[in-house]
Amino acid sequence: MSFRNRHRELLDSIEFDDERFVPSVGPVEADVVLIGEAPGENEVEEREPFVGRAGKVLDSTLSDIGVERSEVYITNLVKVRPPDNRDPRREEIETWSPLLERELNLVSPDRLVPLGNFASRELLDTSKGISSIHGREFEREGQSIVPAFHPAATLYDPSKRTEFEDDLRKAFGRRDSGQTRLDQL
Repeated sequence: MSFRNRHRELLDSIEFDDERFVPSVGPVEADVVLIGEAPGENEVEEREPFVGRAGKVLDSTLSDIGVERSEVYITNLVKVRPPDNRDPRREEIETWSPLLERELNLVSPDRLVPLGNFASRELLDTSKGISSIHGREFEREGQSIVPAFHPAATLYDPSKRTEFEDDLRKAFGRRDSGQTRLDQL
């Protein structure tokens, strides 16, 4: 079933520019959900999250840790590209949050992986930056959350590539890890 058909009722209740809309991808039985901020230009063209340069880093890193992209559910906080590639505004996040919540209930993953500062702060409801929380496992409302650097960070700072890979290894259970409670942030 297509994303649009699966979520038609909610999509019909949201006013949005269909030309900038990017649906989520991946199996609804995925164990891990990757959550970005919002689509970029390449994602709008391809109608799929993480297909640009950052997406290539993501795919390569997933492959390096033995995970196929097709095994992962990939979504964004906001499903339309904000004008001028700006950060999503609070009202945009609130508009799309019922759909994200519905997706997460449908997929019911073992773990959420917010990618980057913006998504991590939203999902963990914290003001802490990604540099201080990435790669750590948190629990919120019974849900395991492992924030990771955004793959684009590795394009601007190649030294973050190893940390990004380590974040994903932890998120996908490729090594032992401890869990941190949100009140320990």
